[in-house]
Amino acid sequence: MPLASLSSPNESSCAGDCLFPIDPDLRADRAPIVWLPRLDLSAVIISPAPESFVDARNLSAIGPLYERRAARTDYWLIADPHGRLPIAFVGGAGPATPAAVVIPLDADFAARAAATLRLWRVVVGRPHGRPPDRLTRQRRSRLRLALRALDGRLAGESYRVIAQSLFGRARIPAGAAWKTHELRDRTIRLARSGLALMRGGYRDLLRYRGPKRE
Repeated sequence: MPLASLSSPNESSCAGDCLFPIDPDLRADRAPIVWLPRLDLSAVIISPAPESFVDARNLSAIGPLYERRAARTDYWLIADPHGRLPIAFVGGAGPATPAAVVIPLDADFAARAAATLRLWRVVVGRPHGRPPDRLTRQRRSRLRLALRALDGRLAGESYRVIAQSLFGRARIPAGAAWKTHELRDRTIRLARSGLALMRGGYRDLLRYRGPKRE
């Protein structure tokens, strides 16, 4: 789950004494959402470095775009030239603590290591390579269609009406031909994908690894 759904002293207020963890007027791609590190493969987990590592750097020279404190973990969002990078301080670590990085030895090790390298480049001032896109253009397009199809179903529209909206009226046949048309099947699949996203599948987008390399 996103940590932004938890209460904090940084909550925004609304006219009816409602409290929001994030300013509701912000666009979704501008809101400072912080996800639990176990869900977000781009999150870098910082712990205190062992005492013998006397040359370990700290993060005191990096200013966060956003900071959030929880019971046992402090969360930052920092900027590099290619986007926002989340950091989680654990085990009593903080920005002035000589830092080590925790990377679990699980199936996502390589992705987490890549995020750690991004942070290392920020800390030492090295040039930044562009991180690979998590989602291809084709995948982004399908997600947009799935969410539009979901909106239609939640509004009570038929698959025919949704298909006309997604693909244009001219491509949707009249009469019985619609029952076996490939766009009907595609519309149903999109609506089901949108429903799966709404029911928690959106979290899988954080774990998208892209094409496998041999």
